[in-house]
Amino acid sequence: MRNKYTKNSSTNLFLITLLSIIVMFAAIIIIITPTVPTNFLQSKSLERITNSDAFTNIFLFMLGEEIPQFKSSIGNELKAPSLSNIAFEAVTGISNEDISTLITKEIPGLDLASTKIHIAGEGSDYSNLPQESPPPNFDDLLKEEDSNNDKPPDSKKGTEKNNGTDNSNNPSVFIYHSHSWEGYLPLIDDENVKPSDSSSTDNNKNVVLVGSMLTDKLKADGITTVHNKINAAKALSDKGWDYYNSYTLSREQVETVTSQNERIEYFIDIHRDSARKESTTIDINGKSYAKLYFVVGEAHKKYEENLKFASEIHEKLEEKYPGLSKGVYLKSKSEGNGVYNQDISSKSLLVEVGGIDNDKKELNNTVDAFADIFKEVYEGAIKVDAQ
Repeated sequence: MRNKYTKNSSTNLFLITLLSIIVMFAAIIIIITPTVPTNFLQSKSLERITNSDAFTNIFLFMLGEEIPQFKSSIGNELKAPSLSNIAFEAVTGISNEDISTLITKEIPGLDLASTKIHIAGEGSDYSNLPQESPPPNFDDLLKEEDSNNDKPPDSKKGTEKNNGTDNSNNPSVFIYHSHSWEGYLPLIDDENVKPSDSSSTDNNKNVVLVGSMLTDKLKADGITTVHNKINAAKALSDKGWDYYNSYTLSREQVETVTSQNERIEYFIDIHRDSARKESTTIDINGKSYAKLYFVVGEAHKKYEENLKFASEIHEKLEEKYPGLSKGVYLKSKSEGNGVYNQDISSKSLLVEVGGIDNDKKELNNTVDAFADIFKEVYEGAIKVDAQ
């Protein structure tokens, strides 16, 4: 008994000492190098480590060793973790206790199986789940930064700057783009561009154009709207961040505009799908539309409110423009961000408009339809509040 106790105590002491050394080392590096806190704390590697089962187990194990009452409440299931298992799972995301993690990590696209379809639009099922576009090469994107971005988007008449935020008086809607570089091949108009490289910092060729179109429509309907058209690729690069910090950057933008405009209640983050044209286009009464769909993050406590809001818009679109919406999808943190800034307001939307092959006319038709439904929902909410 004494030998076993001594062995367990030695293991516990070793684990605690090792973690203390790691924390001290990280603190020293952060203090010495000013750029490290941002890069390290926002890194995907750190997120993978803190979300791993091994990290959770070692944390619970240490709590149990220090607090006897806590240890008795969780029982004897947790034992001293293997340091090799902890390191392996932290680096790869694969747990040796869950074979499914090996399968989903090794077979491309299989991890999408954890995406949940809340409402399936016409032709949507688990065989054709939407997929995120691959991260672009920021170095190549930033080389594209030229005089084109000094010109206003085609949908505007020179009333807005192409970068930054359009400042409207007392706005109630904020439109922005966490992945502003997501472009459309017909707008890029370069035969040599690969579908996987359909990215652009030119706001006449990417999702910012769609945001400008929608801003125009809503303003014409009397809905005061502010549109953020910042070059997200450059903003990330300036901070020393990468693709995986996109929602951290856009959250800063959302929080800034919210602090300056208390009346803003609606937040619309516009993206585009990576699917090809046959999956992202529909003909309704002789007009060609770019399909859209909604993504709701469930990694926060009040996601049901955003889910209800997205579902309402989907259902109204289905009534008036059947087949236009591909549905409403739920995503957890295991698939990416999982929050998408939607914890800030119960009326937050992440909407994917079209795919890489949709042209300007199709996008404009879809924006008209979405604006039509959004106005109906917006005015309905005003009437309810007035009552």
